Amino acid sequence: MSRIWVMLLLLGIVAGAEAPQEAEKQILEYRLEPGARTLGLNRVTYSVTLSERMGLETVTRTESVQRTERFLDQVMRAGVGGIVEIKRTYNMAQVKIKNDENKRKVLEWSPMNGRTVRILERSRKREVKLEGRGVVDAFTRRTIGMELDWRDLFQDYPVGPGDVWDAETVALGRRMAVYLSCGDKSRMRVRYEENVVREGRKQAKLYVDWTLEGMRDRHLFAKAQLAGDIYYDFVDQRIVEVDLGGSVRINGTIMVGGKPKIIKGEGPLALESTIKPAPIEAAAPGGNGESK
Repeated sequence: MSRIWVMLLLLGIVAGAEAPQEAEKQILEYRLEPGARTLGLNRVTYSVTLSERMGLETVTRTESVQRTERFLDQVMRAGVGGIVEIKRTYNMAQVKIKNDENKRKVLEWSPMNGRTVRILERSRKREVKLEGRGVVDAFTRRTIGMELDWRDLFQDYPVGPGDVWDAETVALGRRMAVYLSCGDKSRMRVRYEENVVREGRKQAKLYVDWTLEGMRDRHLFAKAQLAGDIYYDFVDQRIVEVDLGGSVRINGTIMVGGKPKIIKGEGPLALESTIKPAPIEAAAPGGNGESK
């Protein structure tokens, strides 16, 4: 074998060894395991400066809101006949409000704080029942289980780093619109950024650009624009972290005493959500519920 041929062969081996390997594509599936227990956190924070004009008079005010839910979930049933049943205990459910009238933050506890509910889903139709006396408040009934709806991001074909797609986020948009107090017309573009290892677990890092817009309270148009990172865990086969930021805008006209009041407002908006395996000591209601 000639020296030239040997050199070419060696160069080919080196080049092949250094050539980047294309990441294997796979379907990002959503799965719940019966008996699985997780700690969850949902938190939304926004601050809106509103300008209200009625005739020649204009009033400006600012309102800041932070809504936090911490809960312990236990999967009772999953997958059989399309039925999902989850037992959820709220370790903390509260709202902090600060406005021009209340210089200090006012803390309001949700009726669900410390309570346990059963979430039952059949073919994406969801019911919620409260254990013990009382009823589930309207806000909780309309938003509960929205962590499950992040599955709307997934496609039914293999994807990998570099892929981009438009997600059909109808169910997620409907519940999140209530949670964020904005319109429910949802448009989301997803970009598969890369595969990463976080806390020893292989995860897919996704970047989303999301718009929610539409009428709120029949008179006000509200638009939320959010962007940021979402992490999917390959072992748990579900989304385990959401970290989005952006803005919200409101405008419209309401009638007060037969006279029009023009309302405009905007401000920053942040949304975070995490799901983590629950430690043994979190089994009892009233555990710390800390998930982050």
